[in-house]
Amino acid sequence: MNNYEAMFIFKPNIDEENLEKEIKSVEQAIKINGKGEVKYDNLGKKTMAYEVKKFKEGVYVNYVFTAQPLAIKEIKETLKHKDDILRFMFLVKGR
Repeated sequence: MNNYEAMFIFKPNIDEENLEKEIKSVEQAIKINGKGEVKYDNLGKKTMAYEVKKFKEGVYVNYVFTAQPLAIKEIKETLKHKDDILRFMFLVKGR
């Protein structure tokens, strides 16, 4: 079991209701494949260092959770086709 931190960047033009749905769907995907509690922090809209899919800004949401290394692949597969997610990255914490 590893502790992970994941950063998701959502499209900046997403409305609040859909943003909450997307945040919860990511949380569900992590819970299904991971273990224990999932904590997240909505960091709000920020300017990105470079354009991604023609967007200069994105809504950043940080997740902290525990999972097996193989679960990360499953989480990525579940979420990679979501339209409102511009980018995501997983990091192992505490190494």
